[in-house]
Amino acid sequence: MISEREASKYPFLKEAASLLEHLEIDLEDLTEQRYGPILDRGEERVIQAIRYGVVGEGLSDDLAELLSFPIAVMLVSMMRDPFLEKRYALAEAVRARRLLESEDEGRIAEIAIREFGWRIRVQRREMDDTIYSFELHFVDYLRNSSSFREDKWRLINRILTEGYVLLTKAEAVRLLQVEAEEFISRLSSRRVELNLPEPIMKRLERIKRILDESRSRLGELALPPEVIHEAFPPCIVHSYRTLTAGGRLSHIERFTLASFLVNIGMEPERIVQLFVSTSDFNEGLTRYQIEHISGLRGSRTRYTPPNCMTMRTHGICHNPDNLCGKVKHPLSYYRRKASELRKSSKMR
Repeated sequence: MISEREASKYPFLKEAASLLEHLEIDLEDLTEQRYGPILDRGEERVIQAIRYGVVGEGLSDDLAELLSFPIAVMLVSMMRDPFLEKRYALAEAVRARRLLESEDEGRIAEIAIREFGWRIRVQRREMDDTIYSFELHFVDYLRNSSSFREDKWRLINRILTEGYVLLTKAEAVRLLQVEAEEFISRLSSRRVELNLPEPIMKRLERIKRILDESRSRLGELALPPEVIHEAFPPCIVHSYRTLTAGGRLSHIERFTLASFLVNIGMEPERIVQLFVSTSDFNEGLTRYQIEHISGLRGSRTRYTPPNCMTMRTHGICHNPDNLCGKVKHPLSYYRRKASELRKSSKMR
């Protein structure tokens, strides 16, 4: 039987579900005072997904963390909101990916095989200065990488050996995130009629209020799970190219670029590496600033880039195109452009 710690880390695992069944907790039981912290954490998971796009690890109490997952899924399901269902599934999957990154290769392969039926094997090899840790059958690879737009994920650009694609540890974990997201999305989109106790109904009302408040900021279009460089607005393209070419950015340009990349899902570590070429680069300070913008430090608030009007005021609105005239924020541009690219890709 899986330990409570493992189940709390990956509550979507089959063994975690079995552990939950053995606990035999009914819906009415949740109104008891002793289950208050579990309900709190379940509600918190949903709110974190809405506000930050990722669920925090919250591993201080293994049992409460495990039990809060089905509570959160129930709350999302009862909202009957496709936008929330997608956002929550992605947020939980990102949490799982971050935890998987600290696991050894054997554990990652075990989860991939046992939970998702992957044909994967641990095989460490180094080629072209890249350390590959896994070999994944191309069918399993294609099934989970089809939504990615970056060229590196195209099968034609991968190294294959006897029908197996070589993967780094980070790549394998990224593909597992896709599996976790799809599984959690199926769970949270189930339609079940429940007579919820009043305390739980009040939590649903709070979630709805927060979702409504956030929806105008987030937009109806969810951000794509993979960073799509072709969808960057012109102002961000300008700053991105300037930075990667070793040029200097003003303070407001640095903040705008960093906060934009944080909000579209780029990992903080990747953002830190973008600033390496700057003449005044200080890795410790840069990492701290990026983590602060990400909401991982300080007030735990994730910062968003300034709107288009503010950027024009500071003279950092560069090369506006036709779409710029239809939006008021860089993230709105990115969502709309990404949506257009996805639609055009499906039509080919």
